[in-house]
Amino acid sequence: MLHVTSSMSGLSTHDGTSVFMNFDTKGWEQELDRFERETIPKATITALNRTAAVGRLAVQDEMEAKLDRVTPFAKRGVAYEQASSSKPSAAVIIAGKSWAKNSTPPANYLTPQFFGGQRNLKSFERQLISAGHMAKGLYAVPARDCPLDQYGNVRVALIVRILADLQIMERTAGYNRKRTEASTKRNARYKNARFFVPERGSHLHPGVWQRNPIDNSIKPMLLFVRMRSYTRTINFHETVQRVAEERFARYFAEAIGKLSRE
Repeated sequence: MLHVTSSMSGLSTHDGTSVFMNFDTKGWEQELDRFERETIPKATITALNRTAAVGRLAVQDEMEAKLDRVTPFAKRGVAYEQASSSKPSAAVIIAGKSWAKNSTPPANYLTPQFFGGQRNLKSFERQLISAGHMAKGLYAVPARDCPLDQYGNVRVALIVRILADLQIMERTAGYNRKRTEASTKRNARYKNARFFVPERGSHLHPGVWQRNPIDNSIKPMLLFVRMRSYTRTINFHETVQRVAEERFARYFAEAIGKLSRE
């Protein structure tokens, strides 16, 4: 019997959310001859892995259909773990660890889309809070004039410039965000801070504002807003379960047939 279960407890090697598929063969083995005892476990593993691979693609297709301008990076956050002779269980997972340096783990921003609830803070939001520029319980969201990339996200280069002007010193992806005297001399525009956070009590909305050094005009780039809960958009468990019910038996039969001919 095929069992499909979900876990959010970090049982996966990726410490993320998973949908596991297990096939129970107890009670069969005593009735099987030696060939069958070797063939059925192999066929089961093959079928589980093929089913998990298709389940992953089905979840990614649903992301494409239901999320606005989903990034390739976000889609890669849905992966699968293969079954093996020592671990006869395959899993479709939302990765809880990031494989790119200084990037946010996929589970941090995909979990609210898959299960609802509040999203985790992004790296630069945590830095804004740590530096005292943004209060806890707030998100930093792009303002109307904030330049975005093709996926609707704030450009990394802009975040780096903002953190530099706010004198946040952490290094990320090779950038030193602290503005130095040398860099100030190289760029006359640094004479007026390009990005700043208004002081408490200011008539300006809390956020990150940009100052034009030519005419001293200002406009918001990021606005600090209260955290909100997201509604579930992706049917993660249901999608993987549907694929398992539709594909596993066929893949298992195909694997049995192939192994029988070898």
